[in-house]
Amino acid sequence: MNFDLTEYNRIASMTNSREIAKELQSKSAEWKEQYYKLKRKARNDAYNAKAKDTNNAKRRELRKLKNETIVKPIQHIDKPIDIDAVDTDIKREYKVGTKINKLNENTIENYIKSIRAIYPKYNNDKPLNDDAEILKMLNGVKYNSTKLYNQNKYIIDNIKDIATNYSSYLPKLYSIFSRLNGKNLKQLREAIYPYMTAYNANYTENRSNVVVNKEMTSRISFDTRHIMGNVDEIDDVYDKLIYMLLFLMPTRRLYDYRITRIASKKGDIENRAFNWYYQGKMYINNTKNKKAMVLDIPNEIISVINKLPADTDYIFGKFYNAPTLSRKFAKITNDLYGDPFNAVDVRKLYATYNLKNTGDTKTMKENAHKMGHSMEEHLNYVINKKD
Repeated sequence: MNFDLTEYNRIASMTNSREIAKELQSKSAEWKEQYYKLKRKARNDAYNAKAKDTNNAKRRELRKLKNETIVKPIQHIDKPIDIDAVDTDIKREYKVGTKINKLNENTIENYIKSIRAIYPKYNNDKPLNDDAEILKMLNGVKYNSTKLYNQNKYIIDNIKDIATNYSSYLPKLYSIFSRLNGKNLKQLREAIYPYMTAYNANYTENRSNVVVNKEMTSRISFDTRHIMGNVDEIDDVYDKLIYMLLFLMPTRRLYDYRITRIASKKGDIENRAFNWYYQGKMYINNTKNKKAMVLDIPNEIISVINKLPADTDYIFGKFYNAPTLSRKFAKITNDLYGDPFNAVDVRKLYATYNLKNTGDTKTMKENAHKMGHSMEEHLNYVINKKD
């Protein structure tokens, strides 16, 4: 038997059953057996792919319903963009920004997560291929500009729907595509820009529009005695550190500590790709606002760090990806307070505490600075300003 896949594909592509039967008459029994075997496999593969897509859609719907029913400590009330009021004629001149290979890992990770999330919504629920040109670009690998444009033209075609139903993706989408300036590629950033601008203005205007579950948030205290009492309830030494760093100090972003390592010598802190703990101080090199600073660490935290295993490198025992560390923090707070809190919740609560309880403007500004905030940004985190 000389089974030829080209011949198989020619016959399999026929739509007339009589023509197929006629073609198969001239084939040997072994050839026909192999033909039917491949046809069955193709049917099974198609069925399984369809079932997988259906099941994935069901899982997404279940996750959506679950998220809608979860009671959160602090729930932001989104006000939709007025799509008809968006000035689609506004443009922003192309500017050479930070090169992809100079961005921190967390930023790249968020970009990839966003593009993977939005792509299936406009491509029949099919996931973004791992060899997609946009992923090559984001990973600093050579890419094909024409293919990249064609694979992402759905954004231009669906920009109004994206702005209506998935507006929170607009800033990241613009950050991704604003780096491209080819003849066709610039159409992507030009399509996104007006809606991203409208989203940012809308977000700023409605940023303080939140619903606070006071029963949940009232359990949070930044009193040192209360915090240390909770620390005693935590068994794992690294979990203790996660909790203490976010509650005993002005609350910084989890990312800052995720990439914090313990320096064995002072020269280590010159590696600006990481943040470092060294002899009672935290050296912040790599952070969102790009403003390096040195933080004094409370004695309670120093005491725990001094008890860590001698071979500890990353301050939390290992390097965590962002979603895993967020889930870990949520579990720690759920175990302590009966409900999960995220780091942004705690940052908002600390900013509010700082405004109401610090007592003097100088200390309040110092605490805002330690959080990585300007005073203006700090006040944007404050909730229930009138209370």
